[in-house]
Amino acid sequence: MRKNQVGATLIIVLLLLVAITLIGSLAIRSSVLSLKVSTMSQAQQLLLQNSDAALFKIEDPDQLLKNMALNGMFGYIKGEDNVGKELVFCFKSGNTDFFSLSKSSLISWNGSSVANDGLGSTGFCKMESGFFTSGRSAVITQIVVKAMDAKDAVAFQHMQKGTDPESSKKDPAQMYTIYATSIFPNLSSNDVMSDSELKAAVNTCFNSRFNSIPSSKQSELDVDIASEDTKINDPATSAGDKAASEAKKAGLQLAKVTVSACLANLGVPTHTQVANYALTQTLSKPAP
Repeated sequence: MRKNQVGATLIIVLLLLVAITLIGSLAIRSSVLSLKVSTMSQAQQLLLQNSDAALFKIEDPDQLLKNMALNGMFGYIKGEDNVGKELVFCFKSGNTDFFSLSKSSLISWNGSSVANDGLGSTGFCKMESGFFTSGRSAVITQIVVKAMDAKDAVAFQHMQKGTDPESSKKDPAQMYTIYATSIFPNLSSNDVMSDSELKAAVNTCFNSRFNSIPSSKQSELDVDIASEDTKINDPATSAGDKAASEAKKAGLQLAKVTVSACLANLGVPTHTQVANYALTQTLSKPAP
């Protein structure tokens, strides 16, 4: 008797193979995603630890007198000529001294643009060997010290609790803001730039951007940008003047970009820790 072959077994086997392939692909995809999440979690921990380590160095009581000297991080930046400026230095593993004025830089405003030529350029971090915070060459941390803007201070924050400034004859507390910005360059997600282009862009973020822009300066920049927009949209403006206004507007918009925002736009894992300090006088009674 003749039997017909319908191929049902072959179809079932093929369906099973497809199902196994799909399950295997999903499992691999899930494993890769879990690995990425774990890696980023470890990276964030390293970034946080490096920022904390820098702040612990700043809080070292044995270094306070040195830091308050005229060539110290606090003493230098509190001068009247340096109000609104940012003192910058790189936290390097190879440095014997945590801070040295000769290895620091200064960020300031030059009208409506950013000037970075104060004290030279040796203080800015770079994506190069020797600028990492440890021998693992994983994390780079840049420190910024600035005198706190009085407008940003909380009422009576500069006064020591339990004292009367008139009767005690105490000087007001010196208010400072510290920014510790850490990056993990090896985990950058930027696929558009080459390695050399990314390094140059990261270096520019470190050496040509403010960490914090005062609200008053933000308002000035907004007014200047609006003024350039008016010129650009004015039909009476010549082509050459429009081009100049567009270039000036681009520069103004760049001046508004902070270090953290600049690095984040490049796809570089970044962590910025901000700490406010009030340095006050200590009053004590002489022993009877």
